[in-house]
Amino acid sequence: MFFDLFRSEGIDIALKWRLIPTKYPKNNDRNFGGKVILPQRVLEDLSNLGVPAPFTFEVSHSNRIYVSHCGVLEFTGKDEEIVVPEWLFQQLEMDQCGLLTVAYKKLIPGKSIELLPHSVDFLEIEDPKKELEKSLVHYQVLTQGDEILCNFKELGPIRFTVNQIHPRFDAIYIVDVDLIVEFLPPIGYEEKLQKEKTVQQFIECAADDAIDNDVPIRMKERGVCFDFTPHK
Repeated sequence: MFFDLFRSEGIDIALKWRLIPTKYPKNNDRNFGGKVILPQRVLEDLSNLGVPAPFTFEVSHSNRIYVSHCGVLEFTGKDEEIVVPEWLFQQLEMDQCGLLTVAYKKLIPGKSIELLPHSVDFLEIEDPKKELEKSLVHYQVLTQGDEILCNFKELGPIRFTVNQIHPRFDAIYIVDVDLIVEFLPPIGYEEKLQKEKTVQQFIECAADDAIDNDVPIRMKERGVCFDFTPHK
């Protein structure tokens, strides 16, 4: 493990470690959050320097092309490893880097976020906003532009893009804050509306034709037949 401490005017401003990235097992619930497992040595370094909790971190490739942020679940990992959720492992293309740079970074409390759901199925949840807020308890921080993964009892995993965060920084801290949570129309929502509109127009046209000709309306959608017998 490589450990670096930088000083500016006598104040400690950065703690960095170079760790081997690995990810949680595929079916582990920790994949639906933003917390990592770090070595105990990291906690010792932070404690020895009097760094106060909460502990939040910036994670990046050495070239800093790929950057995100995370909270910490435990300091029980192997001495040279960081264990991350699968979505974060994929997003930062950690399989392409031998060592990941992990830097302590204090983040300001967030005020509001705007998320983009990647599935129209999200709207099938009875109270999507409430369920989304419940899922976010598994995240300590959110980074602008990240594609996080949340798990819902009714539907399973759904991905979200962090479209906006306020205040406008690279990342914000979202624990024990009055956070306003909003979401955009899901990806595919406009196409879904257009499809439903087209189907409705077909039903109306078919109904008018059936009334004129006194015949039942039959529709077949995805292998299921529906009979609509119009009433004069």
